[in-house]
Amino acid sequence: MAMFQQPNRPNGTVHVEFKAGKMTWDGKTVTADKRKGKVILMTHEDDELMHFHWYDREKNETDPGLIVINDAYFEKIEKVKDGRVYILRFTSSNKKLFFWMQEPKEEGDEALIKKFNETVGATIPEKKAGGTAAPSAVGSAQPDFSAILAQMQQQSQMQQAQRGPPIPLPAVLTTEVLQSLMSDEAAVKELQALLPETHQSPEGVREALGSPQLQQSMRSLTQAVYSDQLPLLFSSLGLSPSEIADAGQGADALEVLCKALEKKEKKPDGSA
Repeated sequence: MAMFQQPNRPNGTVHVEFKAGKMTWDGKTVTADKRKGKVILMTHEDDELMHFHWYDREKNETDPGLIVINDAYFEKIEKVKDGRVYILRFTSSNKKLFFWMQEPKEEGDEALIKKFNETVGATIPEKKAGGTAAPSAVGSAQPDFSAILAQMQQQSQMQQAQRGPPIPLPAVLTTEVLQSLMSDEAAVKELQALLPETHQSPEGVREALGSPQLQQSMRSLTQAVYSDQLPLLFSSLGLSPSEIADAGQGADALEVLCKALEKKEKKPDGSA
């Protein structure tokens, strides 16, 4: 019997981790979740994408997390004097998450935050005069962010209204649909070139198209498509984020992405 329980979290490479608690909103104020937690920035082994997780150290559980693509960074809320509170911002959206430090020594906070931000690689906007402001605190490490969160809720509702319900990629690109590509010789030849040398054969393509790893990768891509990071995903694929706005409110994010990829491929030079 193991003396210590192993952390229940995805396999992969951990880049940065530090003890921190989440902060929750009750509709009026943001308060500190008293559970012992940990922030984890890691690259998953299955999809090779960078993920942000919060780990519950008491229950040994990891939340589903977020995919981060060079767009997330931590910033300390300097005006909170009764706790070490940090805000996780995203350069690709108005999404904001709040955390409070649980590391025993405050002097190590700056190095941990710097390592996190440098690992993600986001371009951090310059601070306005006076730094990041926050209203007065309510209890230890429990600042009142009601005004900020009211604005966040409004923005979130607007963003949700602009997008239709998610369509998971595996529901569209089923195993049957993928296997039907085997009848297209040109497609098989192109796919073979993308596989490792030991699998560059029609049978290797067939095996890859039916693999659980591909299904997992498609689920991760679905998460990215229907997240606030869709504009950044477009940019990383050489597509213009303006096509998202051009699609109009209510447009399905996956459909917008597919149409943009189709448009790009139809161009003679393949450029966006």
